[in-house]
Order: sequence, then structure tokens, then C-alpha cells
Amino acid sequence: MTAARRLTVGQFSASPVMSAAHTLGIDARHGLELVGTRVPSSPGQFASLRDGEIDVAVTSPDNVLLYATTDRNPLGEMLDVRMIRAIDRGLGLTLVTSPRIDSVEGFQGARIGVDVIRSGFALLLFRMLDLLGVDRATVEFPEHGSTPKRLESLLSGGIDGTILNAESRIRALAEGQHPWSTAVDVSPRYLGTVLAVPRGFDQAVADDLVAMWTEATSWLLEAPEADVVECLGSAGPVLGSVEYARLIRDPAHGLLADPAVTVADLRVLTDIRRECGAYSPDPEALPALVRR
Repeated sequence: MTAARRLTVGQFSASPVMSAAHTLGIDARHGLELVGTRVPSSPGQFASLRDGEIDVAVTSPDNVLLYATTDRNPLGEMLDVRMIRAIDRGLGLTLVTSPRIDSVEGFQGARIGVDVIRSGFALLLFRMLDLLGVDRATVEFPEHGSTPKRLESLLSGGIDGTILNAESRIRALAEGQHPWSTAVDVSPRYLGTVLAVPRGFDQAVADDLVAMWTEATSWLLEAPEADVVECLGSAGPVLGSVEYARLIRDPAHGLLADPAVTVADLRVLTDIRRECGAYSPDPEALPALVRR
């Protein structure tokens, strides 16, 4: 019997797809053993991908735009990375603040935490603020690392708000934090998360990984809700909740059955970058990021 191919997957938050694939034995059926590891930030994630410390990144496609099309990024170099599968529409990416901010005027002088100031989630946050009518010049944007870290800073009072998704969003709302805007308010085509690999990644392994991911995703979207809650409960109480099961199955915010990452998806992100006055890739560079 051939040994399973072991892949280290760098992620910011626990992946429901990886959890389901492991619990249901889908990964093993595809000859894979996926080992998840938390990354502290997007620069840390892409440095680990570059250095071979992780094999696969579960990341924002905007991060791929930044690290694979220019050296104007926190690492100061352009990496050879491609996207092999779309994962979700953001899992409820939401601008959340302390209830102390109860009006648009209340954002003046607020500390709204970001991963890093040039990250895709930060730019999405900026567009949310613009659409709300908040003057970004009156807001501070301290860098507080990954989503779980920003959640803890918000709950402890270290920051006044941030952008959260998945289990972090659910916990923040359960603890009385105030939601203001979601990714859907910026674009209904917002692509939240993808699988990204170095350009030299073995194509046969990539095909197995995409097939496994698609099978696990289909199960999560189609199985009875109670079965999904029970399956994900092995990963923790937040993932194993009705709220989380409904979030990942939400057509606007949730998991994507279609594995394709399209150039049209990426153009939404380049438009957000341009509207924020940030670096925006040449449109001619986009097809190479999703090409086999």
C-alpha cells in the first residue's frame, strides 16, 4: 500500500474542509495526510511557503496578488505562487466594533486593527469604511496579526474594531460586538479564500488535493445539518455549532462547490486595490496566477 503524501497546510483559522476530510477519511482515500499549522500573519505565511516550511497556503487570493505579481510587499520579493482552488466567499467577513462605537461619527479616533496595512482584508476593510462614509484619515489602523489575534485584541479592549470571519466572527457577535458591514456589501463576487501552492508543486498531488477538497466541500454543503455539526464538532465547539454550519452553507458567504478561481474573481480584488489607492497588478498578469 502506497504511503499517504503528507502536506503541511498553513492557515489562519481552522479549516472546516480539512476537518471534515480527516474525520470522514476523505483525505486518506485520496492518498493525502494534511497537517494544519497556524500562521501568525500573511507575511509569515508567504515566507513559510517560500521557505518550504508549509506546502500549501489557505489564504486570501488578494495575498497571492500581492506576493506573486510584485516585490512591493512586506517580504520585498516576488514569489512564484499559483492558486489551485477557490474555497469560499469569505465566511462572513464582517467589520465588527465594540458596541461603544454606535454611529459613523464614533469611528473618529478609533483603533481598527488589521493584519498588516497592505493585506487584502485591510483593503476590504477600507472599502467598507468608505461605503459607510467614514473618513479613514480620522482612524488609526494598528497591525495586530491574524484573525484570531485581532479577535482577542478586540475583546480585551486593545482595539476598537477589526474585520473578522468564520468562528472569530461568530464568537465576537455572541459576545456583543457590533457588526457594520460585510464583504457582500463591497461585492457579491468577493472571493475570500483559496488554496495556493508554489509554482513547482507536483501537479498530480495538486489534482489529488483539489479532488479531495471538492469531495469534502460537497459533503459539507449537502449533508444533513445535524451531521455537519457533529462532524465539525471534533474540531472544537465553535465549528461544531449550528451557527457555523449555517455560515459555511450560506450561498453569499460560504463554501464554494465550484473549484475554479477565475480572472473575473481576481478583477474584483484588483478593483478594490485600485479604489483604495493601493498597488494593483497589471490585468495581463492575472491568468498566470490560476493557470495549471
